[in-house]
Amino acid sequence: MIPFAGGLLDPDSWRVVQNLGCLRSTPSSNDLARELVELYFNEEQCLPATFLVAEQQPQARGRNGKPWSAPAGKGIYLTLVRPAAEGEPLSIASIAAASWLRDAIEEATSVAAALKWPNDLYVGRRKLAGILAEARTQGEETYVSIGIGLNVLGPASAIGAEGATTLEEEAGRPFPLAQILQPILDSIDRELAAPSWDREVERWERKTLHRAGDPMTVLRESESISGAYLGLTRDGFLRLKTPEGEAVVSAGELSRW
Repeated sequence: MIPFAGGLLDPDSWRVVQNLGCLRSTPSSNDLARELVELYFNEEQCLPATFLVAEQQPQARGRNGKPWSAPAGKGIYLTLVRPAAEGEPLSIASIAAASWLRDAIEEATSVAAALKWPNDLYVGRRKLAGILAEARTQGEETYVSIGIGLNVLGPASAIGAEGATTLEEEAGRPFPLAQILQPILDSIDRELAAPSWDREVERWERKTLHRAGDPMTVLRESESISGAYLGLTRDGFLRLKTPEGEAVVSAGELSRW
């Protein structure tokens, strides 16, 4: 048993993840994961699948380097870093992790979140969690890092981010952080032990808040693409019906949905 945030975490049942690092604070667990990967690359060693969890992350970030509020003792802030399996579709990583996280949360708290493309969890129109997927390749080796930020305790007004919510606010009661974190870690390890990458898009689409025909606008670098939601491609990319025909968007930020 490993102490974390006043509780205990039990890794004994895990079949894939070999390391669990529990920190009081780190600027960003995704940045720490990147540093570990570079270290293992330089030493020509293999980094086993590892969870990095912290009670706070003062420099936590989301997509495109946007800051993510990760105050001490208020949420789940973690990164899974692991070697990519041969043939693993890396573009599926973030939507798969979002689906696993969503199901673990509902099982532990009865809060039923919905998935927003590309990798957020919402309750209604309020953001509960976000996921940041990154990959690093050197030679024939690729590592995948999946960062998760989940708002758990306190009122949404205390987060300091517009349009956010917390598990406590949605459920009407607080939750010990370790009690929420354990099923999330267990779920991720269980899914990785028997991956079904070819079914992850379908699973995500069953849990999304988007419906066929919903109008959307995606911001991508210096351009925007507007159209009607058609679903996802087998690679997890967004399909939009536009006046010019079907557009496939691999990445971007939804500004209208």
